[in-house]
Amino acid sequence: MPPLPPNLHHLELFYYVAKYGGITPAVRKMPYGIQQPAVSGQMLQLEQELGVKLFNRRPFALTHAGNQLYDFLAPFFSELPNIAEQLIGEESSHLRLAASGTILANHLPELLDDLKRDYPNLKLSMTELIASEAAENLLANQEIDIAITTLHSNSKNSLKTIELLKTPLILIVPENSEFKTFSKITNGDSQINDQPLISLSSEHAINIIFQNELKNRGIDWDPHVEVTSLELVTNYTRRGYGIGLTLDAPGIEIPKGLRKISLRGFPQLKIGILYQGKLKPIAEKFALASVSHAKNLKS
Repeated sequence: MPPLPPNLHHLELFYYVAKYGGITPAVRKMPYGIQQPAVSGQMLQLEQELGVKLFNRRPFALTHAGNQLYDFLAPFFSELPNIAEQLIGEESSHLRLAASGTILANHLPELLDDLKRDYPNLKLSMTELIASEAAENLLANQEIDIAITTLHSNSKNSLKTIELLKTPLILIVPENSEFKTFSKITNGDSQINDQPLISLSSEHAINIIFQNELKNRGIDWDPHVEVTSLELVTNYTRRGYGIGLTLDAPGIEIPKGLRKISLRGFPQLKIGILYQGKLKPIAEKFALASVSHAKNLKS
């Protein structure tokens, strides 16, 4: 059976003893507190582990084996403070975000421009979200620092939220459509089922809110076309595939040729920040900037 490797903490203590020329000066100059008897005992254990004498005590002098071990350890332990500082510096300027494609494209650039002025070495990792559940999983796995997504009441208890906006749901139709109001569309089940609905996939919060309210009103209207983004909802509505379900929100443009139909009495979609634990400074600064940006959008 091969011998066990020496204890790493013992090796670190030996490095300081060898560097500072003895146990007493090492105890005084080490970056953390430890008593001299403890160091002496652990040096004896290290010599027993290795089966060699590493230094003479009085006067202090490294043995040949001690010099060999010190030359081996010094490059590693001497660089540890620099490596730690470098890693902390890189981590402090690294922001990992997740948001929908619309938010990533239309709102984040302005926020990140301001952030980059405060963090010239800003490093970004951005993930496009399809559903809020994906954000919760990314946070749980510590793959992101912060998400801007839809907020709902059944989020995990470990997650924290900051509400930014409440956004109305709307329908969009071609300008020449006969439908002017939602009540006109829902005038009889047979008629509404003749109108193809274009929406996001069934697990998306927009579709869930819409379908739940339809059920509350005794209306059955399932999507005929499911897509992965609100931009696609707009595109396929414009091409005549049906009536689109989207949001009346900043950054979501309704192009010429289409018209909005309001959904009065429908719950609004809550959009906000989702995170867990204590935010690191760069993420906290981003969150505060997002709140300020949302207030400007409301006004």
